[in-house]
Amino acid sequence: MLTAGIIDLMRLRDYLHRIGLEENLAPTIDALRRLHLAHRETFIFENLSIQCGGGISLALGDLERKFLDDDRGGYCFEHNTLFAAVLRDIGFTPATLLGRVRRGPPERWCRTHMVLRVPVAGEVWFADVGFGAAGTLEPLPLEHGARAAQSGFEYVLRREDHLWVLSMRDAASATQDLYEFSDDPQTPWDVEVANHFTSTHPESVFRRTLTIQRSWRTERIVLRGDILERYRDGRSVTVSIDRREWPRIARELFGVTLPPGPFLCDGGLNAQVSTLKSQVSSLKSNDLTVDLES
Repeated sequence: MLTAGIIDLMRLRDYLHRIGLEENLAPTIDALRRLHLAHRETFIFENLSIQCGGGISLALGDLERKFLDDDRGGYCFEHNTLFAAVLRDIGFTPATLLGRVRRGPPERWCRTHMVLRVPVAGEVWFADVGFGAAGTLEPLPLEHGARAAQSGFEYVLRREDHLWVLSMRDAASATQDLYEFSDDPQTPWDVEVANHFTSTHPESVFRRTLTIQRSWRTERIVLRGDILERYRDGRSVTVSIDRREWPRIARELFGVTLPPGPFLCDGGLNAQVSTLKSQVSSLKSNDLTVDLES
């Protein structure tokens, strides 16, 4: 289904109960901060559906079932689509923006990340609840030089020509650019295309590596393949793990039951995926027509 479903009224009461906030919030800066932090501390970042060979639906009802009923999480498009629906129901007017994660050679950066621009009381704020453990816990003013210290990390927004860039510095003063984004609002179809590419392209990191991540003010935890990282006060401790420990770690550290597999990252689904691709490619193009041009 298309993300156009986000215009429907959502299960706001269930969402607020899940994140531990009261009802009747007004569209204020304080409410935006509280919602952002509560969402980040409640829901995990994970790509288990992708790793099991499934698709990613951004339909509001599917997101509500996954996050609210199944105690799951997702990746950026899921988190920020759900969060945008919450903000709209409360009375905010968020705009969807797409960004490029600054990882790897620049010629391979592409718009595979989603963030939100939120006008509040005459100011404009930047919100992102979907960048995993490295992401901001609270929103920042969308202005050049905006900075915030959050749980041992310092985040800075800067302007580079027509782009915004978010960087992060840890307790050891190591600084890295996380991602860039532009001001042009994106349509639901734009998001759908980016989501499809990110979740299905064979070179996508979400297909090559299983990850589960969780963030609190006191600690951030990342399971990424054979590596487990724990961050406190901006400092990390990294250990190598045996993949046979995944089910226990998923349950004890992230509160989620790991599916039995097979997982894409282990190659267990490669033959099945190749078969499905061949079947899709054999369909007539006029059966899959999408009106992307006028």
